[in-house]
Amino acid sequence: SDWDLEALPERVIPRTNYQRACDRDTYDANLAHWNGKPYTDSWRVAWRRMTQPGLERSVQATLVPPGPAHCNTVHTYALRAESGTARLAGLTSTLPLDYLVKVSGKSDVQDELARRFPLPKDHPLDQALLLRTLRLNCLTADYVPLWEERFDPAWATDAWTAEPDSPCGRILARVPLGDVGPTWSMATPLRRDAERRMALVELDAIAAIMLGLSAEQLCAMYRTQFAVLRKYEYAMAFDAEGRKVCAHHQSAGYRQSQLQAQAKDGERDKRWQSVWKLVLAEEDEPGSVDWEGEFTPPFTRPDREAEMTAAYHHFSSAGPQ
Repeated sequence: SDWDLEALPERVIPRTNYQRACDRDTYDANLAHWNGKPYTDSWRVAWRRMTQPGLERSVQATLVPPGPAHCNTVHTYALRAESGTARLAGLTSTLPLDYLVKVSGKSDVQDELARRFPLPKDHPLDQALLLRTLRLNCLTADYVPLWEERFDPAWATDAWTAEPDSPCGRILARVPLGDVGPTWSMATPLRRDAERRMALVELDAIAAIMLGLSAEQLCAMYRTQFAVLRKYEYAMAFDAEGRKVCAHHQSAGYRQSQLQAQAKDGERDKRWQSVWKLVLAEEDEPGSVDWEGEFTPPFTRPDREAEMTAAYHHFSSAGPQ
């Protein structure tokens, strides 16, 4: 199900196709135990097992709080230290670790593959990694304990790697990366598409540095194994408020998808059936499109290789590696 992260409630429970088939006591008694506690007591990195090389990404992972259980189509990991689990969640969202799965040719990401994922310890970029990881994952109040335990005052000095006066930098200026406090609030997570994408791009650069890769090698991974992601981003743009529009429906932004669905159902003018065509018209003749307050021009096209390279050089020059 799609979620409007801008309107996400403070607490929300996603829909599930599964439910307990026995009483609660029997269910709890049969939960696997890790270090003497039910595995559901831990913060965990969860990932979908089944994949295929032709997907946009092969590793679909997230950070889940204590409480939820899962069936065998999902696997979860927890490290002894919660900070390590959060760092692992950040790294599993990056192109370098995804690349390892893609080149393996496997369609089932089991433990025997996941345990090979590298996890550098005590790296100078750990806090940069954690800040971006937690702002991406801590979407609801269920993440308050992790955020407040891991908060570092040094995050206040962190900033986006895009040049402030660039089109991308002006979009990101709406939500300064280091403008967070020790108490979680609805403003803590990154909610709009441009901010979330840039956090992932910067995590790619951080992971490359941590793993001893060059910027050129990172870009080569992107070019050779992420053809679908490249296709989507070639026909993608962000409006001035950071909302995504894409020519391919699989990567459409939430607002774009809603508007196109409304037009298809006859609830809006049929011109909204392809928001991407409206973007192209706006690019050809600025001011020619009545956006009815749904999007705010101008639109900015992404360039992942340039962005990853700039982020890589920024983090490389930030201190000794």
